[in-house]
Amino acid sequence: MIVKVHEGHLGIERCKRRARDVMFWPGLSADVERAVRRCESCALHARAPAREPLLQHIVPNAPWQKLASDIFEYKKKYYVILVDYFSNYVEVQEVNSINSRTIIHFMKEQFSRHGIPSELVTDNGPAYSSQEFKKFLRLWEVKHMTSSPHYPQSNGKSERTVQTIKNLLKKCIDSGDDFFISLLNYRSTPRYGMDSPAQILMGRRLCTKLPISDFLLNETIDRNRNYKMLMQQRKYNKLQYDKSAKPLRTLLPGNKAILVDNGNRKPVSIIRPSQEPRSFIVQDSRGRRLRRNRRHLIVRYADSDETRPAACAPSASNAKSAELTAKAVATLN
Repeated sequence: MIVKVHEGHLGIERCKRRARDVMFWPGLSADVERAVRRCESCALHARAPAREPLLQHIVPNAPWQKLASDIFEYKKKYYVILVDYFSNYVEVQEVNSINSRTIIHFMKEQFSRHGIPSELVTDNGPAYSSQEFKKFLRLWEVKHMTSSPHYPQSNGKSERTVQTIKNLLKKCIDSGDDFFISLLNYRSTPRYGMDSPAQILMGRRLCTKLPISDFLLNETIDRNRNYKMLMQQRKYNKLQYDKSAKPLRTLLPGNKAILVDNGNRKPVSIIRPSQEPRSFIVQDSRGRRLRRNRRHLIVRYADSDETRPAACAPSASNAKSAELTAKAVATLN
């Protein structure tokens, strides 16, 4: 009977309404829901998981302790950026190639200028995932955190910065203006309710083309005030984001899931959680092990997920339900 109810692969609620319209048995809703969730075809074509509550990076209360980096291409030229989580100060440089050696040289330049950070967040691109780059960070005692493959949102700081720098490049190229003047102005512009990125990082204002007094050049900043304002902004952003988000079911080793990967879908098994938040190591049917974000994984429900059998005979305490069931069956016959 359950198979007939689910003919046409309607969703859970529609199948429940269809069954309730003409029949009844104890646990009908649970049985229908269980059957639909176990349908492999429905799982392969199910909606991707809803977005989870915002998981924000921990921001230290001092500048240049936690950085994010990314590589991008614009007008057939490659650029690498490095942005500070606390001050939002950004370093950007055009590079001839995007191999690990070039990126390491860029990092050494910035670290020698501003100091060695505690942590660096990047994606899993070849330049950042190579053994050479890992060795460099290990020697310089920098913790390396990578975002989930195919999920750039988990490295949102660098992604947003890339868009900002690209926009500046585009405007300067179109207008013929000097990009470095634009970059200087960006670094020197106060953030909402806070000092400028340059002030927060360096403790002083930078001279630009705008006139400025000696008093302002020598003015000290209140780092605690900037930190409190940053925390308030992050709290507000999370509150707004979470209005349309909900927690997803916890995945355990051995669970079955559908991997949504670049528009393709395939069954996988959960091997274990990755060390990065909301990231899992999964194995596909060919034995390949992949790391993917929880948003890429649609849960498949198996027999081991069930808390009760699919069919259940009425007990003495369910005499009334059994009587209704008998009447429903008699009516159908």
